[in-house]
Amino acid sequence: MSRWFILRTSGGQTLPLMRSLRAAGYDVWTPAKVLRRTVRAKTPAGTRTIEADAPILPTFLFAKEEHLVALTGEASDPASQHPAFSVFHRAGKAPIIGGAQITGLQAEEAREQAAIAAIRDAETYQEAQRIRMATAKTEAARRRAARAVELAQLRELRGKPMAFAAGAEVTVTNMPAMDGLTGVVEAVNGPAARVQFGNRSWKIEGWRLLPASQQTKAA
Repeated sequence: MSRWFILRTSGGQTLPLMRSLRAAGYDVWTPAKVLRRTVRAKTPAGTRTIEADAPILPTFLFAKEEHLVALTGEASDPASQHPAFSVFHRAGKAPIIGGAQITGLQAEEAREQAAIAAIRDAETYQEAQRIRMATAKTEAARRRAARAVELAQLRELRGKPMAFAAGAEVTVTNMPAMDGLTGVVEAVNGPAARVQFGNRSWKIEGWRLLPASQQTKAA
């Protein structure tokens, strides 16, 4: 099991020092948690959540025993690029800590991380639900708008006067059960006509009829 020694720094430099030393290749660690704060913002909810990492044990870091000599030198080097720190000594020597002694700290950090992850998952789910609801509302609104346009166009078509007189040969369109059938107008009644197909007649709206010659040319 790993053995560690203690580094000390100022409270505000605890996490920056850990990141700096890790970037330089040193195996160092300090337990951290995420602090969450809700602030006013120009969002649909009127607020947003700010997260910031914070040390659980400000001023304390743990470094692997193998780095003791190197980090003792770093701590006393005036040209060091790391935030200021020192190696903790007691009775003239750096006490070495067994891994089992910091297991509790590691467990506490894990609990903090699990709690934050659970909160984020819940928020992500709620946000996803909000997006899905907004999308559904938008899609429903789009369908209603499209339907309104269709109805307006249909009303306009139905309001047009009949373009055919009795005896005209016509072809049916926009009427799935009779599309392409050719018949003869028997009588006109406002915007509709009675059209004969063989030995049967049907009342059909004028906007569904085309001159038979036009349909033939289109075909």
